[in-house]
Amino acid sequence: MQKKNLFDLLALKEKVNSNQYLQKLTPLKKEKIKVLKILDQLTELKENKNSKKSLSAWELKSSSNIQEKIFDQISLAKSRINKVNDDISLLEKKFIEHEIRKKRSLEKSRSLKDIKNLEQDKKNEAEIQSLKRANLTSFWMMALILQNQKLLYNMR
Repeated sequence: MQKKNLFDLLALKEKVNSNQYLQKLTPLKKEKIKVLKILDQLTELKENKNSKKSLSAWELKSSSNIQEKIFDQISLAKSRINKVNDDISLLEKKFIEHEIRKKRSLEKSRSLKDIKNLEQDKKNEAEIQSLKRANLTSFWMMALILQNQKLLYNMR
């Protein structure tokens, strides 16, 4: 197994961090959908006022109190949606930052691996060349030795 370089480890760390932000985003998005549904229901309630023409004082007061509570709940729901939207945008921003860091780390890791592979290729090529020279040198040495032995044999 090849040893991981520093940038591979940084990319892994950033991946873990971005996944954590994704996990935090999911419930917020679900909550936003839920609150939007509630807001729609409250808006429908607000629009479906009592349409009776004649109301007694108690009915009018009761209707007024109900409308007031509906408006309070609508403002509460809107403020909650704004808060959730702010939280979502902040988490998405952090998620994107970690994804960018992860991408940069992976690119740097790949470039380091490419440089390392290129250096290894150069080293292997140099070793092959030195072996070729050594083989060529030993071939010529053997040829000289054989020639010397032939000369010595002829001298006898």
